[in-house]
Amino acid sequence: MSKEKSKSFIFKIALLSISMLLMAAPNIAAAIPLMSKTFIGQSASAIETISTIPNLGIIAGIFISSILTNLMGQKKTVMLGLSIALVFGITPVFVANYYIVLISRLLLGFGIGLFNSLAISMISDFYEGDELSTMMGFQNAVNSLGSSVLSFLVGYLITFGWHATFWIYAISLPILIIFGMVIPNVKTEVKETTKASKHQSINVPIMIISILTFFIYVFFMVVTVKLADLLTYKNIGTASQAATILGGFTMVSMLVGLVYGLIHKFLKNSTLPLGFLVMTIGFLILANANTLTWVTLGVIIIGLGFAVVIPYIYTMINTVAPAGSKNLASSIMLIFTNIGVFLSPTLINYLSGFLGNSQPDTNMKVCSVGFAILFVVSTIVLIYQKVSQGGKEIVK
Repeated sequence: MSKEKSKSFIFKIALLSISMLLMAAPNIAAAIPLMSKTFIGQSASAIETISTIPNLGIIAGIFISSILTNLMGQKKTVMLGLSIALVFGITPVFVANYYIVLISRLLLGFGIGLFNSLAISMISDFYEGDELSTMMGFQNAVNSLGSSVLSFLVGYLITFGWHATFWIYAISLPILIIFGMVIPNVKTEVKETTKASKHQSINVPIMIISILTFFIYVFFMVVTVKLADLLTYKNIGTASQAATILGGFTMVSMLVGLVYGLIHKFLKNSTLPLGFLVMTIGFLILANANTLTWVTLGVIIIGLGFAVVIPYIYTMINTVAPAGSKNLASSIMLIFTNIGVFLSPTLINYLSGFLGNSQPDTNMKVCSVGFAILFVVSTIVLIYQKVSQGGKEIVK
């Protein structure tokens, strides 16, 4: 495919569009209280599983993605994933059986998992250098935009009942159409990719980055899972206000993502530790906030840090991957990501126990300490690399 085509606006839109669905699985969490009135025979934890089970499906989809990519090529794998996400995403609109809803949610995650790593690795196939960093920033922005838009849609659709909230996954259809029409499926490129993929491998840097990503999401997810609890626990707000604040958070992440290329060009390898430092401050503010204003400020600051950390990580994983192993590297990282998301509440509650309780403000303190540790470690690594490599940059 010509470089000119990859630089076109419509091509970039089509390539980035699939990222709108990457964070879509938990968007229907606001409907859980209404579901509990329908699924009377199920426990509260069983109903909450409807929100979290897609992460298990995503992990399975990521495992299968590499196999299907070898057999079908990247484009067809993405389109299959989008089709599965469309069908099973909207299935709960038409059924009221708990087990069917649960299975459909698992399969929704599986569909998303099929193109989860490709949403990242395909960008590095078409772009490099500063343009790659810029596109990774755009990818994070689109990711945040999708989450924000779908959250606002859920807020509107929930007035028609919990079934209606699942219509948000119908967005898979226009994405499927634009991706299918614009992104090429050049057979020769697929053959080359298939040949290279047979020799895919991982190295130590990939595992280190993947473990790092695991801890990033273990600590980060607390702000989305526990924010409503924090407001009600401190009697300073409602669950509805928490949803609005989180919508603002995703918008901040999107706006920062749009200029991430410029930020990285200026900060270079200092981007990661500074991002961790910003998130440390944000969680510290949340832990001690006693007004809605301070909570909002803390969430926005966390959003600023998150918006520079994630595209940096996504760029780095493709930079350190062995030749022909970008998709495998992204897959490994995303598996660790989804395990981190799934285990986040359990691990944070466990760690909070060492501080005496598992209340929301204590959870925020644990996350602040967690990101402080990541800041210190990443700073030490950065200083060591500058000394040993003469300031050579890792992420170019």
